[in-house]
Amino acid sequence: MFTLDRTPLAEVAAERLQYPFSAMEIGDSLHILDFRKAESARVSAIQYIKRHQLDWKFSMKKCRDGWRIFRIR
Repeated sequence: MFTLDRTPLAEVAAERLQYPFSAMEIGDSLHILDFRKAESARVSAIQYIKRHQLDWKFSMKKCRDGWRIFRIR
């Protein structure tokens, strides 16, 4: 469904998470094949930011084999 691309491994919080936003650092991305699921992940990222009152930003980009959600701030 999606993969988290990053150099170091981080521990994921013991919350009930569908997407690993808490483990993402600036420059990390999620790869999602289906547009509807990618759009859902983008909205979930926005809700995660609001719920946790963070100063983060995410961006969604089209790539050859699907979509990527990047943490850009």
